[in-house]
Parts: sequence; C-alpha cells; structure tokens
Amino acid sequence: MNYLAHVFLSGQNDEILFGNLLEDFMHGRVEHERNNHLALNIKNGIRLHRRIDSITDTHGLVKSCKRVFEPEFGRYASIVTDVLFDHFLIKNWEVFTNEDFSAFRQRTYHSLASFQHLMPEGLSKLVKSMTTHDWLKAYEFDEGLEKAFIGLNNKIKSGPDLLPSISVMHENYEFLNKQFLSFFDILNTYSINYIKSTS
Repeated sequence: MNYLAHVFLSGQNDEILFGNLLEDFMHGRVEHERNNHLALNIKNGIRLHRRIDSITDTHGLVKSCKRVFEPEFGRYASIVTDVLFDHFLIKNWEVFTNEDFSAFRQRTYHSLASFQHLMPEGLSKLVKSMTTHDWLKAYEFDEGLEKAFIGLNNKIKSGPDLLPSISVMHENYEFLNKQFLSFFDILNTYSINYIKSTS
C-alpha cells in the first residue's frame, strides 16, 4: 500500500497516523529500547503499517491484480499495484468514508505537523514535500500517476519503464477496480477493528 492508503487506514487517531508513516523509517522490533520515547499509539501505528503490508503482500485479490502487470513489469508489478491502489481509493472515496477528501487531506497535514519534533530527517523532508505539493491527491488523474512512475523510474533505473502501466490499468480498469473494492473493504474492516482493540 502507498501513502494515501496507509494514512486513510489510520482512522481518526493522530498518533496511529504518525506511527503508520514513521514505520518506513524504522527497523527491527517496535519494543526495542530505542523506541521508548514513542507513545503507545505511535507504536500501534507502526504495528498497523506492518500488518497492512503483510495482508496486502499475501492476499489473493492483490495477487490477481499483480498478475495483470507481471507480463510486462515482472517483480515490479507489486510497486505498480501499490501506486494504482491509491488511485482507486480516490476514485472510490465515498464508498469508504463520509469525510470530504479535501478536509481529510488538510486534517492529515495538520496532524503530521504536530509530530515534527519526533520525525527523523527523512520523514520530515517527506512530510514537508507531501504537504507543500499535496501528494495525497496526486494519483487521481493520469498526470499525477505519470509523475509518480517517472520518479520511480529514476529511483529504480535498472528496472523496466513503469509508465506503460497506466495504459495497462485502463485496459483492465473494471477488473482492477472490482478487485480493489473487495480487498480494500477487507483491509479497512481489519484496520478499524485493530484500532478499536489497541487504542
């Protein structure tokens, strides 16, 4: 899952939201002494991120989406699917929440700003760019997806050109959207229950 999905699945809990993004900059056990300064719900956010990734990596509905992209993109199909799931989340926003998408983004950026003192340098730079350029809405249209895949091409370098994945998406749009809706409903329910049981 990409940034938008992880943020959305954090619900209304600011500490879980921060922990969910912080996980990308963590390694090892959550309960390691180096993390003693983190509040319980920040740690729960880190754990939630890891569980979301584990469920996503192993679920049959996601695998069926990856298979659409594997002939052309091989092992990079999982990266493509992660990015495009954010696109499908935006397109199906009202299915999963009554919160206005613009209000959600502003709430998210405001929340993350309050944790600036706990951010490692890499996360601080990421959040600043995310807020300045309003990343969370970027994947709604092809232009935003193109920018994302160009950026990934520059990072991967030795991998295949990922830009054609947008055309593959449109060729298989109905199928991918259906699979996404079924899977995200499962993932959203899991996340809601996880937050209720740990917070």
